[in-house]
Amino acid sequence: MPMHFKDKVVFVTGGASGIGRQTCLDFATHGAKIVVFDLADAGAGVATEIEKNGGKAIFVKGNVAKKDDVDKAVAKAYETFKTVDILINAAGILRDGMLHKLSEQDWDLVIAVNLKGSFLVTQAIAKKWIEYCQANKKETIMENPDRRIVSITSMAAEGNIGQTNYSASKAGLIGMTKTWAKELARYNVRTNAVMPTLIDTPLIGELLTKQDGKFDKYYKERIPFGIGKPEYVSDVIMFLCAKESVFINGNVIQINGGKLGEL
Repeated sequence: MPMHFKDKVVFVTGGASGIGRQTCLDFATHGAKIVVFDLADAGAGVATEIEKNGGKAIFVKGNVAKKDDVDKAVAKAYETFKTVDILINAAGILRDGMLHKLSEQDWDLVIAVNLKGSFLVTQAIAKKWIEYCQANKKETIMENPDRRIVSITSMAAEGNIGQTNYSASKAGLIGMTKTWAKELARYNVRTNAVMPTLIDTPLIGELLTKQDGKFDKYYKERIPFGIGKPEYVSDVIMFLCAKESVFINGNVIQINGGKLGEL
């Protein structure tokens, strides 16, 4: 298999499970060095799996919603691999509830992880990239290192019953993506997002279990190609980080299995 990302350093939030885990493994298969940043100890297992298969990876435990944790993780990435080339914002949680039942605590937690967390990590890494460019001024932006940011939003950004907090966080992530695309282009950074429908991850599995499988059947009937697999998303993420997508910036790509709207 071609090593499309040989020696590129990929920083993945939420890399311990689901789409984040798949993305870590897939990038590593293509030669990338991986930083797995997650609060869950399972992230260590992802890094170990990559190392056992001949790749290079480190696990940094921390909370994306805490600036000190983020700063330490970014510092560790630079200490270990000297740089970061690609950032994948994959960390996310669910705390669903109908509007009249949604607690302030569940609102704050989802917004903190899904939205603030993506902001903090992107800000920390973007500062490093900007500092590099300012210290190594070039005649054209294309002479600076090619950096990429891909964030995982959701079809729920368009609105979904029982997900006021989650929908708000994912819609906000789209707004940030489009803003960063404009702000960071001058530093040769391309910023995009993917917008999946229902994907078979532990997070979604837990949700469907709590609902006694009621919505499992609902979504299977409404997504023409059925519930998706994590690799369907990671494949698009890697495309958005490859040389073939060099002229794509500020886009949000739906990965919807044919379904429009909602999850």
